[in-house]
Amino acid sequence: MGLRQEIPTHRPDLRRGELCGLEWKDVDFEHSLLHIRRSSLYIAGKGIFADKTKNESSERCIKISSAAIEALHEQRGWQLQERLKLGDVWQNTDRVFTRWDGRAIRPDSITGWFHKFVTKNGLPPIHIHSLRHTYATLLIAAGTNLQTVAKRLGHANTTTTSKIYSHAIKSADEAAAETLQDILHPVKKQA
Repeated sequence: MGLRQEIPTHRPDLRRGELCGLEWKDVDFEHSLLHIRRSSLYIAGKGIFADKTKNESSERCIKISSAAIEALHEQRGWQLQERLKLGDVWQNTDRVFTRWDGRAIRPDSITGWFHKFVTKNGLPPIHIHSLRHTYATLLIAAGTNLQTVAKRLGHANTTTTSKIYSHAIKSADEAAAETLQDILHPVKKQA
């Protein structure tokens, strides 16, 4: 797969198909933004093709970290080196993540890579989509408002997010109650 193995292959807020559908024109390096505009799909007999995102709200623009921008710069540099090495063999798809020769990758390629990574490193058996759930749960636990979480995940509305992550919302609510208790009735430190 045309993917530097040390670069994280999954943005937890993106679905597999969205990640595979990313093109370099979707990356705004100057403003640290990622535009999710399409999804990449695979159907036996038809092959790999670009399609619309899961729903209208899945087409979105999200801010990304400086570490993600750095990783994308490294990916682009590696890809340019491969293009030079391969010459006419390179397929110029403009995709951010490609096969060894520049062709688009299937979403299940990421699933396979992730499974091998988990197994090789003796990690608990989790699926790639579990990262998306962990990401959302951590954002909610950190106090990120539900509207922001829903937007970053590409959910059509906050109702979807609140149904899927009700456990995290309940935990965040309990933590908020304890925080308020600590503010109103601080425990005196014993000398």
